[in-house]
Amino acid sequence: MDQVKLNSSTMTKNAETTLESIFPMMQHIARWLIHSGVGYTDFAAALKPIFYEQAIKELERIKQNKTDSAVSLLSGLHRKDVNSFKQQANQLTEVPNFAISVPARVIARWIALDLPHQIPISGSENSFEALVKHISTEKHPKSILLELQRLGVVQQNGQEVLLQQNSFTPDNQMQESKALFSANLSDHLAAGIDNFISDKPFTHLEQALHVEQLTAESVEALKQKSLELWEEMAKQLLHTAIEHCEKDQNQENAKFQFRFGVYQYDKEINLQVPYTYKEK
Repeated sequence: MDQVKLNSSTMTKNAETTLESIFPMMQHIARWLIHSGVGYTDFAAALKPIFYEQAIKELERIKQNKTDSAVSLLSGLHRKDVNSFKQQANQLTEVPNFAISVPARVIARWIALDLPHQIPISGSENSFEALVKHISTEKHPKSILLELQRLGVVQQNGQEVLLQQNSFTPDNQMQESKALFSANLSDHLAAGIDNFISDKPFTHLEQALHVEQLTAESVEALKQKSLELWEEMAKQLLHTAIEHCEKDQNQENAKFQFRFGVYQYDKEINLQVPYTYKEK
């Protein structure tokens, strides 16, 4: 406990309040990690190269020399770790931004065009085959259909394809769902953190509606309403997005991505002082 107090006493007010803000987020991350069989030691080891890379980027941002001492001071890593990561610098690369998959784009176009939930596999302008060919001439419609079936997004019914859900959301036990969730949460965090620390002259939309003192019935009504609003908004935004994608196709400066997200969450609460991280 004395060690915790010593470390805390060296923190700036900004650092302390940032740690307090991150603590509730980590409750959920730790819950997921432990549920998945990842312990503290493995997680801490995985964080080391991330803290190294971010310290390097911060020194570049403030235009300071990237000495081992400076990186160690910013990251909190031992100098032997800093030296080790520096030796492996050619192997440390940023997480790539993968292009949106063809299956996801097919479902997006299906929803944006407001096609029926059940469409023919082939033989018409609005068939599944036509959707795939509009997105990609390199992928065979049959392989895309099999992939979407594997993910549980569509179901084949004779010569028809049935859309199982109004979004590209694979079964929550599949790796694809984890990748989608990770990308969504990463961009959500990036938007909020950019609003705090970025030098850019604009901010990202990052807001939420929070309501308390509701009955379970009212929560269900709000959940249903939010789903209805999201489906309608998603269709409109997808339609606009497709127009811009087609307009920007093959342009040299078409190298940006855009993500718009929404979430809902409810829990039973004890209406007292909000949780804060404080020393005992």
